[in-house]
Amino acid sequence: MSAQTLDHLPPLQGCLYCHAEGSTTLVESRKVLGIGSDYPVLKCSHCKAVALLDVGAGGEDSWRIRYRRVPHTPRYFYLARHLGKAGWLSAEKALAISTDGYVQRTRVQQARQGDLVWLQPVRLDPPPPLMRTDETVYLTLRAVSFQQAPPQTVFTRPEHGDVLDSGKLYVTNQKLHLLGQRQDWSHRLSDIQRVDYGNEYWIVFINAGSQMQKYRGMHMDGQLDPQLITTIIEALWRLSQMRSEPSTSFDVLPE
Repeated sequence: MSAQTLDHLPPLQGCLYCHAEGSTTLVESRKVLGIGSDYPVLKCSHCKAVALLDVGAGGEDSWRIRYRRVPHTPRYFYLARHLGKAGWLSAEKALAISTDGYVQRTRVQQARQGDLVWLQPVRLDPPPPLMRTDETVYLTLRAVSFQQAPPQTVFTRPEHGDVLDSGKLYVTNQKLHLLGQRQDWSHRLSDIQRVDYGNEYWIVFINAGSQMQKYRGMHMDGQLDPQLITTIIEALWRLSQMRSEPSTSFDVLPE
């Protein structure tokens, strides 16, 4: 493939990871004592991502890419999960993940700014148990567990905690409502102490007097990403505090 054709490949027009334009450079792989890759290395000067690029002979869509080193800051949470750990990806798959990652980062930024209109919140008629008619639903999350959180120590893992119930969670502009298998549960947004998330889970910690409780959900196909879920809940908490005097402190996640 000619150098002119290479210049038109998407990975060489802009970084698929951070989406900075004109930031990528293709260089030869360096071998030490004959050990190393035969594929050229793609480097981004903006986010410092490093990938191997295999340019096929079948045209501009025949390339594939494998990321070897990527930044793992919260800004690139989605792409670190889906590009950084995926192995070799076809051109079609890599471009689709890159596009989804850009949308994800934009949605997180919007939520942090308090813009949640894109969620198209609704009022349920009739509302489920414990929900008021003037509450607006922003998130509906499946397979959420409600747990008794153990005392927090350096050895406490996110999955630890006695399960009190599980079911569907509604997140509104006022409260969290769990339609549990044993009973229905409801907590004000002002009861939220902090939020947390990882690659496969999200957690909302609730201040329940002398004890801490938590809502915990797993990453599921068809639902929003764990980072975006916690960012939306944090944004709703902030908006609720603007409508009333702050009643709790909130441990904010880093940007």
